[in-house]
Amino acid sequence: MKLKLQLKTLIKQTLLFIPVVYIPNLLAEDRLSYKGGFNLIHQHSSEQQLETDTSLSADLAVFYKSENDGVWHLHIEASSTPNQNGVAAILQDSNADSGSSLNDRDHGRVQISELNYTHSLTENTQLSAGLVDATGYLDTAEIMNDENHHFISSSLVNNAVIDFPDYVIGAALQHQINDQLSTRLFISSTHGIADNNSRNYSSLFEVNDDEKGLFTAIEMSYKTETHYLNTGGWLHSGQHQALNNPNQTDLSNYGLYLGAGLKKQKHQYEMRFGLANPEVSAACQFLSLAYLYSTNSWDLGLGYSTTRLSEELQGDYPKKNETAELFLHKHLNKHWFITPSVQWFNDPLYESDSIELDSPILTYNIRLSFEF
Repeated sequence: MKLKLQLKTLIKQTLLFIPVVYIPNLLAEDRLSYKGGFNLIHQHSSEQQLETDTSLSADLAVFYKSENDGVWHLHIEASSTPNQNGVAAILQDSNADSGSSLNDRDHGRVQISELNYTHSLTENTQLSAGLVDATGYLDTAEIMNDENHHFISSSLVNNAVIDFPDYVIGAALQHQINDQLSTRLFISSTHGIADNNSRNYSSLFEVNDDEKGLFTAIEMSYKTETHYLNTGGWLHSGQHQALNNPNQTDLSNYGLYLGAGLKKQKHQYEMRFGLANPEVSAACQFLSLAYLYSTNSWDLGLGYSTTRLSEELQGDYPKKNETAELFLHKHLNKHWFITPSVQWFNDPLYESDSIELDSPILTYNIRLSFEF
């Protein structure tokens, strides 16, 4: 009954925003566009200590093109309250879509996740600024970047060792050097909405906090119709504590990353690699691989990731953790999709003081998606 009430409330709150989209659309059809939808994900684990879990998330993205050809972007997001003993809450890598918008009590809510403006400085140079998502500009991919259609494992959506902030006040400068080569510079605060304990918007502007700093990254990309290559480096200057010395708290995190993809007819192949500062980052080395076979009515995906833990980490931890996922994404029609999947976790990181999980662990999932 509690879950039904949560779902009903979230859907009702999300639908309140739809008239905001439709009314301006009647006035400026050529300037306004939008897209959105929701994901309902049900997860069951082979580990009996993990409760069966169901999560709901919804997204609405609105784009408005101004008279000077700049583009405003608004992203409204909602999510259900995670089950504290459920698969998604305890297994950190099991569901990248769960709990994406929570308040300071870890309850699901409706929030504005992005509100930014993109302006063309020159024919080949764009500047985006405002409330942004760093993962939308850096280390992007074609298979391992979309929990709505492809993998739901977090390590098969983003690079596990990049110290990304959550939705954050920042700016991205992008320059197209030629048809294939581009570069981008990203600068933001180190603390986004979910990185602050209060999880409110006023905390985004509290720049004098001792723990806060700048997140900066620079990336080069080479892309053609059949393949791409991304490489970059990043710095998180916010205060970090040394893994082997709790008294040393003024360290920074930094790293390098590489991504590549190849498309050949119905087949796609992809990889990611990353390194982070082993003095402060528990996850210091990362590799993921993915394969996608696509048809007009369904997609089959297989992915694997391995994350090596720092030797400076204090306590009894495995040297690495591994994740694999197999999914079948079925197009029911233009708007509805269903995706059964199986995940395998070996020595996974998990958050619980009351249970001890054996390894490996399997989870059986099904995702129902609607898009408009």
